[in-house]
Amino acid sequence: MNSSRDQQIEALQAALRVACENENSWKEISAEFSADAERMEQWTGTARLRRLEVERIEALLAGAAEPCVLSQPVCSETVEAKNRMGVTA
Repeated sequence: MNSSRDQQIEALQAALRVACENENSWKEISAEFSADAERMEQWTGTARLRRLEVERIEALLAGAAEPCVLSQPVCSETVEAKNRMGVTA
């Protein structure tokens, strides 16, 4: 992996940690809003947004790691093609 990709993955991991902490802390304050239906609805909407943020970052993180997996067959094909052509490393 190159350093740019490493930095991107590290940044996504840090963002994921923060998003998870935000989601968890938001869940902890849910009891405060249980008596007021309107406030509970607002809390629920915010909780959904925090969950979506976590899921979005997880998807980005999975996508950032995915090209490494996809590049493996390309590299293997290249090595095989070189071997067929008699090229050695």
